[in-house]
Parts: sequence; structure tokens; C-alpha cells
Amino acid sequence: MGKSSTTKEQIFDVFIEMASTFGYENVTTRDIAKKIGINAASIYYHFKSKEMILAYAYDYYLMYQYDNRKPVDVMKKLIETASAEEIVSTFFYTFVTEDQKKYVRMILITKIIYMRLFQDSTANTIFADNNINNAEYVIDILKHGIDIGRIAPDFDVETFADVLIGSMTIMGIKAFSGRDYVVGQLEQEKRILALLARLLSSALK
Repeated sequence: MGKSSTTKEQIFDVFIEMASTFGYENVTTRDIAKKIGINAASIYYHFKSKEMILAYAYDYYLMYQYDNRKPVDVMKKLIETASAEEIVSTFFYTFVTEDQKKYVRMILITKIIYMRLFQDSTANTIFADNNINNAEYVIDILKHGIDIGRIAPDFDVETFADVLIGSMTIMGIKAFSGRDYVVGQLEQEKRILALLARLLSSALK
């Protein structure tokens, strides 16, 4: 990796760290340059504006957001024999990865998205699309469970998916205040996971 690429990565990493801590509006290119130890003007060689760094962060998030989510086919196989607890906990995917830099980036960008939900149409769209995608993913898998006779046919998969995704969102907002979040670490999250597992368990055959 050349010096130019390294500088661009430094700008990106310092930006998401500062924006997720102080808020996007409260971070300037001068602040970023000072933290890195470069001239503020050199930032514009890599990014034409602060808005372009934010757009780069959003693109990064969109590229990797589903990396740790189990493929639908894998989940459909899992639902054929797994317990309700295992099914629900697997739905709660996280960004945990052996690539620590990528993990921290995803946590920080997620926090920026949550912080900007009501003032940034792109953040709002990413958030909404992600929730819709996750809900459709859960519904598809649960409907497979109904089709094969593992889940009772009257089980309300749409409502269950809405509650599960809503819970993930609430827990994410709480958990992403730090970099070391792993699924299930919060007591409230454990209670919600247990409740959802009980609901699903009541429908399993």
C-alpha cells in the first residue's frame, strides 16, 4: 500500500472516529488533519469535501453490512432441526470478524448512521432499507419452517420479524456506543432474546 492510500485510510478512520464521537457537524477537515498530523489542504487530494468522506463511509457500510449474516439457504437448513434459542440468536448477526479494523469501522459507521437518522436522507434510507431487508430475510426463513411443518401454520411470522428487527435496532443503538459489542452481552438484550425464543418455541413442532 502506497503512502497516498495510507493517508486516505487515515483520513477515513480519523473521520469516522471523530464523527461518531462528536457528531458529523462538529468535525472539520482541519480537525481531521490536525489529528493525523498533515496539512488540511492535503485532505482534498483524497476527498473533495467532508461530505465525500461521509459518502465514502456509507459506501463502505453498504459493501460489508451483511458479511456476517448467514445465507438464507444455511438458515433454512438450520431451522429444520435447531432449537428456538439457536434460531433466534443466529438471526441476531453482528459485525464481529477477525479483521479488527473492519469491525471497528462498521461499529463506528453504524453509530454515525443512527446519529444522523433524522437529518440525513442517505442515513435514513440505509437504515430503512436495512430493516426491510432484515425483516424479509427473517420472514423468508420462518415461512420455510411453516412449509416443512416445523413451525405451526398460524404463527404470525410478519409480526415476529418486526419485533425481532425492532429489538435488534434498539439493542444496536445501546450497544454501538462502544466498540466491543458482541451479541448477547447486554442484560436487556438477553431478556429480549429469551422472550423471542419462547415465542418461537411455542410454535415449533
